Amino acid sequence: MKKQLAVAAVLFTAACATTQQDEPDAPSYVPPAQTAAASAASDARVAELQTAMTELLERLDVMNDRIARIESQPVAAAAVAAPAAAAPVVDTPAPTITRITPATPSQPSASQPSTQPSTQPSAALVSAGIAENYRSAIVLYGKNRIADARRAFQAVFDADPSGDLADNALFWIGESYYAANDYASAMRYYQRVTTEFADQNKAPDAMYKMALSLEKTGDLALARRTLQDVIARYPYSSSSASAKRELERIKF
Repeated sequence: MKKQLAVAAVLFTAACATTQQDEPDAPSYVPPAQTAAASAASDARVAELQTAMTELLERLDVMNDRIARIESQPVAAAAVAAPAAAAPVVDTPAPTITRITPATPSQPSASQPSTQPSTQPSAALVSAGIAENYRSAIVLYGKNRIADARRAFQAVFDADPSGDLADNALFWIGESYYAANDYASAMRYYQRVTTEFADQNKAPDAMYKMALSLEKTGDLALARRTLQDVIARYPYSSSSASAKRELERIKF
């Protein structure tokens, strides 16, 4: 009997071993690795979205500035157009119609302006060209082509140093230096915006970035004063709100 039990135990053990060998290993899930092409496409998409966001913020900035200028203009419609009833009615004689005999065409004299179209581009075309160059510079900056963007912004400023986009161009030149960690050069351009274009739309941003540059160079005391100036001079700007948050952060 004991011999039979021993044989049965041996057979059972052998059967279990055979079953374990026959069972295949459970497959382990290995996530597919991201290909280089997919990674490159993702990076390009991120860069494209960053550029689009930068363009939208710039357009919003310009529109806010235009709205502020319009709202600040005094309403002079009543002073310009007087009521028609208030003007005295004066009887004027009927105009005398004089027959004009057409003269023979003659060569324009030196005192007469020429009627030929000018070959010089109009101011509107020049302004449109500058705006397009400015947009191209923004795109270059969004693609992280910092040196190319800096040259493009400099060209925009040189084309019209007192135009609507002059302060924007100087600000972004400063931004290009800030991105390259050249804070001394960045502050020079931020300072130009705040002094030469103190009433333009980029002045609050330039003053705020001046404070951040001072922080980067370790001058926290002057950075705090600059942030306080942003809040005092441009209380309703988005830079003022950012300055308040930054002032709380470096308070101690």
